[in-house]
Amino acid sequence: MTTAADPNKQIVELRAKTGAGMMDCKKALSESKGDFEGALTILRKKGLADAAKKSGRATKEGVIAYAVSGPVGAIVELNCETDFVARNEEFQKLGQTLAEKYAKGELNDVDSAKAIVQPVFMKLGENMGVRRFEKFQLKSSGMIQGYIHQGAKAGALIEMTTANGEAAKSAELRDLGLELLLQIVGSGARYLKREEVPPAEIEKEKEIYSELLRKEGKPEASIPKIVEGKINKLFYQSLCLLDQMWLKDSKVPVSKLISDAAAKMGGGMSVARFARYQLGE
Repeated sequence: MTTAADPNKQIVELRAKTGAGMMDCKKALSESKGDFEGALTILRKKGLADAAKKSGRATKEGVIAYAVSGPVGAIVELNCETDFVARNEEFQKLGQTLAEKYAKGELNDVDSAKAIVQPVFMKLGENMGVRRFEKFQLKSSGMIQGYIHQGAKAGALIEMTTANGEAAKSAELRDLGLELLLQIVGSGARYLKREEVPPAEIEKEKEIYSELLRKEGKPEASIPKIVEGKINKLFYQSLCLLDQMWLKDSKVPVSKLISDAAAKMGGGMSVARFARYQLGE
């Protein structure tokens, strides 16, 4: 819940996240009694915001970096104040160094990075710090891969498991990993499968879809069925990797891309998890 003291600042932030008009944002905040998330939901129900695409707009500068060390991989978001510093070679090198240290187990939380960040902060004269990080560690045969999109504003880390060590070292697995990483970053996937989506998030989407359909004049009796269709086709396909269609070929489901690759490797291959980082989300 966001409860900023300055309502004008809230209005500006709400407009930046939704693209809705200033007066609409002001009315939504008034209706929600200053609750930022509540105002965002109100605007979505009115059809004035596309939160799936706009609510995650970056509000901070910095870089995303990843590193893999043996069976461990780590991805890090390092923030700073300006894009000028974000493009600085020393700052970018700091992001990579931090990712490597998390992967090697030399850092284990956000606070432990401060001693490494401080010298660069003092030199560049701009506030900076690790916002978040995530580590994956293989427990059996498999591969951990990472990808950073050009500009270092987005990236992803993926863990895949295999039936044996030979498959884990195969070019097929490496190629699949890269395709999936490109898919994850490009599509904005947040979950591996629909079972991972919190029930509360699904119910919130159903409520929003229902309200929009009522405003369109749809019969009340038909709304639940239409909503279920939208959840399956729009919501899950948008956010769940295994429900998505491949960005390179919209006729090929990502799940088939994975199953075909698994068959070539003799079976027993699956995606265990992934983490997608977008600067500022």
